[in-house]
Amino acid sequence: LNPYRAAANRTQPRDASHVSNTIPDAVATYGNFQWLDPGNAAAEEHTLAVVRDVLSRYDIDGLHFDDYFYPYPNETDFPDGASYATYQGGGGVLDRGDWRRDNVNRMVRRVSEVVAEVAPNVRFGISPFGIYRPGIPEGITGLDQYAAIYADPPVWINEGWVDYLAPQLYWPSTQTRQAYEPLTEWWGT
Repeated sequence: LNPYRAAANRTQPRDASHVSNTIPDAVATYGNFQWLDPGNAAAEEHTLAVVRDVLSRYDIDGLHFDDYFYPYPNETDFPDGASYATYQGGGGVLDRGDWRRDNVNRMVRRVSEVVAEVAPNVRFGISPFGIYRPGIPEGITGLDQYAAIYADPPVWINEGWVDYLAPQLYWPSTQTRQAYEPLTEWWGT
């Protein structure tokens, strides 16, 4: 599953039951895509309802999330100003980056709780972007998922919210800036 991607084409017509029509305030347009706003409570509840439905209706061994958290950045910031203002209006004090990571962390934790409640034999895992942070491990460069898509996979595994991580290490094994062996070793620790 991609927990936040609502539509791959923002201009394609949607059925009345589509999430962009049923809870439009929870859906943001970013580039050509529509995304569930991770800071919107209705979006989080929708994601949890989908997970609960899948776990209840299908005999599956695993529930797997692709790396779609906050979208990969383009020339503009993700349009979550309204949900961030709601958070601040309720007394929230985290800066926007920490708030975004907290939104994703909370969703991962809550999905883990739903899995444990509904289908405790199902394994829950995520495929994060292959680079956690530039310079980790030393010499690695590229997108900083912690700061750019607000994903913090070490927290998820260390807290026991996921059963496994399957990082997306899609670069050639000979590429030094995204060196396969050091990245594989780092993710394995």
